[in-house]
Amino acid sequence: MYDKLSNIYDLISFYYFCIFICVVENNNTMYSELQKDKLARHWNKVGILLCTNGSAQVSINGQNFGLSRGMLFVMSPLIQIRDLIPSDDFESVSFADDLKVFYPIFKFISDADIPLRVRKRPCWQLPESEAAYVTVQCKHIEKQRKALNDTEDSSERTLLSRQIHLIEQEVMLEILIDNIRRNEQVANCTFGHELTAYRFILEVHENYRSQRSVAWYAARAKLSPGHFSTIIRHTTGKTPSEWIATITVTYAKFLLEESDKPVKEIAQELNFPEQFTFRKYFKTHAGISPKEYKRQCGKKNLYEKNKTSIIDIL
Repeated sequence: MYDKLSNIYDLISFYYFCIFICVVENNNTMYSELQKDKLARHWNKVGILLCTNGSAQVSINGQNFGLSRGMLFVMSPLIQIRDLIPSDDFESVSFADDLKVFYPIFKFISDADIPLRVRKRPCWQLPESEAAYVTVQCKHIEKQRKALNDTEDSSERTLLSRQIHLIEQEVMLEILIDNIRRNEQVANCTFGHELTAYRFILEVHENYRSQRSVAWYAARAKLSPGHFSTIIRHTTGKTPSEWIATITVTYAKFLLEESDKPVKEIAQELNFPEQFTFRKYFKTHAGISPKEYKRQCGKKNLYEKNKTSIIDIL
């Protein structure tokens, strides 16, 4: 597939929409639960959903779309899914996770318009060969996910995680190359507020350790805090403060999961003045203390309890 990477800037831009995949075969019971959760409960997730059978009606950024076999939609902080009504025989494959995993790639993007183009056209029909490829790869990812969940060997878990990430990236590239080809005609559109929101999210990832003030990010955008907050809330559905807290806690969770450092040292690394302040901040936004979260991460069944499902995506 690498001979397709003729425009690496455009392709890297698309990484913003793909993060740590979990594949789910969906049914009506699951979507009934989705409806109860109002679909937007986990607004900080990024991913895709591909319809593999049946049909559905979905509301994306206030517009209604009809899904049929082979149709796909993208989810991101700039693409809000508000409603999904499936047919009795609806099935799909999907993937999503937090924003953190692909940040080392999309942090280099400051002026890319590709993610904003996908926001404008978030739902499209894949060619049959492309849909078949995505489905096969998703099943392979699901198999490796099960292996990851079943093993206690840390080295094997590391290798499996890395393998899954690489497959995920290839799948997303294939999907988004297809979107580039189909949406070239909107490449020169002006996106204004969407670009402000996109740059803000990137800047929070870059500066979350040292800057958690809305006023600081507003100044970077050369806007008043009030006007800046209105733009971010209108574009993403969440306030700048909520974004800053979510991204900070997401990285804090990553450190608690992957590091042997004590909570006090992690608090220092995240530039909290003291452990108590970090504990209060984390518990407010995560609903659990950092110490308890770290303790839970040591349990073998943590992955099964916390793995991302389609219910968590929307």
